[in-house]
Amino acid sequence: MSLIAAGADLQVKIERAIQIISQLNGAVVALSAGVDSSLVAALAYKALGNRAVAVTAVSESLAPGEIEIAKKTARHIRIRHTIARTNEVQSASYKANPSNRCYYCKDTLYRELKRQADNYRFEAVLDGTQLDDFGDTRPGLLAAKEAGVRSPLAEAGFSKKDVRETARLLGLEVWDKPAMPCLSSRIPHGEEITVEKLSQVGEAESMVKRLSGARDIRVRHHGQLAAIEVSQEELPLFHREGLMNQVEKELRLIGFTSVTLGPRKYPGRQDTAGAGQDYLLPIINTSNH
Repeated sequence: MSLIAAGADLQVKIERAIQIISQLNGAVVALSAGVDSSLVAALAYKALGNRAVAVTAVSESLAPGEIEIAKKTARHIRIRHTIARTNEVQSASYKANPSNRCYYCKDTLYRELKRQADNYRFEAVLDGTQLDDFGDTRPGLLAAKEAGVRSPLAEAGFSKKDVRETARLLGLEVWDKPAMPCLSSRIPHGEEITVEKLSQVGEAESMVKRLSGARDIRVRHHGQLAAIEVSQEELPLFHREGLMNQVEKELRLIGFTSVTLGPRKYPGRQDTAGAGQDYLLPIINTSNH
């Protein structure tokens, strides 16, 4: 992994982040399959070596395939990696799906990571928060603050663009990976989160990706309606003849009776914050009833 090609400004930020981490007496990194936390894991390994451990939380709200990506990333970085089972789906506050649902998820996560850090006798828990995240509505940031989580990317002045460029220079395969927030973000606030709904959404998204070849999609759960959202760039993939009929056929097999397709909108990226979900612009409705 090489950072020689980094521009002067980015090099300063990289060195600052590594310095911040190197001053810690060991750290647990909250490693999802996303680019932000993957970069923190890579920098933590550079700074601390075996005094850094990446931990990936697994629960029913994790999208299919994400754990395999996290494992592959950790192997590439060579950082120690463990899996932690979290039970946020069993929390009444989380299941109620309020507008600050992410707070209860992150509170559960950071309690577990703090427990792991204590077991290793490490000083800190690190997350992948970067400067652009502060422009969003992110209830999880409060949970991080309360738990004393450190955010070396934000502390070093990284923007999302900086994160992706550094990850690319390090050879991380996830450098251009679309964001993949938890499956609960596909269920409108106020509607109960259940394992069955999460499983249905996860299976639906896997089906749609397999059939279309798209990478950046959401399938939002509206009872028996599956509302598919696709990035503007990938929307043409769904215009192939017969594709939507095949999509509807497969989604019916897992309990959806109608399907809509529309472009995704990005109002302050509220999707990743779990703050705003119902902004589908339907352009195709394949309902037959």
